[in-house]
Amino acid sequence: WLRADLRLADNPALTAAVERGGPVVVAYVLDEASEGLRPPGGASRWWLHHALQRLGTALAERGQSLVLRRGRASDAIAALVRESGAGAVFWNRRYGAAERRIDGEIKATLRDAGVAAESFQANLLFEPWTISTAAGQPFRVFTPFWRACLGALPPRPPLPGPPDWPAAAALPSDRL
Repeated sequence: WLRADLRLADNPALTAAVERGGPVVVAYVLDEASEGLRPPGGASRWWLHHALQRLGTALAERGQSLVLRRGRASDAIAALVRESGAGAVFWNRRYGAAERRIDGEIKATLRDAGVAAESFQANLLFEPWTISTAAGQPFRVFTPFWRACLGALPPRPPLPGPPDWPAAAALPSDRL
């Protein structure tokens, strides 16, 4: 399940899905319905259109397809799991309060249904909870934050694109 991480390389969720073995459904859900999410503006929609188009082309070159859905992410992911018979759903983390709440609820619902659900660090060099003051609080000043980052273990190196994987059965795709 891809969100702002519309790329094949350096995508831990996609890499984990491919390494699990078997077919992988690559999906994007345009969620403008979940509570607390800010709807994308014109420039964001322009970027999204072109990024999805490029990703779809890159997937097609590998014999894969991109499934596009629209609506509440919880509903769309549940429907995709039912339609595909997926045994796992992987995604890269988001860090806004509403996004974390939505993702946490989806993860709990999937796990309760017996579906493996995992999220991965992909869009930040350090997870927000791994760099903190000596008192365990978030930094409020950049320079001490930067020093703490320099003293931390180095971030993981970028991942290559995953190797080829078996194509999943075709699923219907909504137009965004």
